[in-house]
Amino acid sequence: MSKKGKNLESMEFWKVIEKMNFNQRGHKAAGRWLVEDSGLTFSEIKQIHKTAVRKHNALYNKLNDASIGSDDGFDDVLWQTIANGYEAYHNTTVKDLESMYDENRYTESFSYAFHAVTDIEDEQFAANQFLKRETAMKRIEQIRKTGGGFDQKLVAAFEHADNGNKRKLAIGFPELFGHLVD
Repeated sequence: MSKKGKNLESMEFWKVIEKMNFNQRGHKAAGRWLVEDSGLTFSEIKQIHKTAVRKHNALYNKLNDASIGSDDGFDDVLWQTIANGYEAYHNTTVKDLESMYDENRYTESFSYAFHAVTDIEDEQFAANQFLKRETAMKRIEQIRKTGGGFDQKLVAAFEHADNGNKRKLAIGFPELFGHLVD
């Protein structure tokens, strides 16, 4: 992989797409391969996902004159074009896209392969939020134990406040309460 995940526009991105082997594996197995077996770091995997979305958007802008029965079908054939690789991406025309749709030469959206990436991002976010809450709770507990001072009075005010005032305290003192309210 290139330094810092850059240069994915190059053949590296297309090599990963090819190795995902969506056309043989389907979206679930292709996504599993990407996150479990590709050997890429999570930041590189996220970059692959972002690059794929950018390529999808570029195809949309280039080929949006295509007469395809539905928005969902149009989206599916765009993603199929990316799954088909470098040559298909760079050479597909409106006519090619229309015939792919009309002849049903596409499968369930390649974009679904990236659900595995967003699932990990969601899990990572939830774990980070949990750790931030735990850290905040430990700090508050330490403040309670040491006694006295402004921080202890803030903690006491927070514990007795209604939800609206807890939010105000969290906004005013995010280092203490920012991760304890929604």
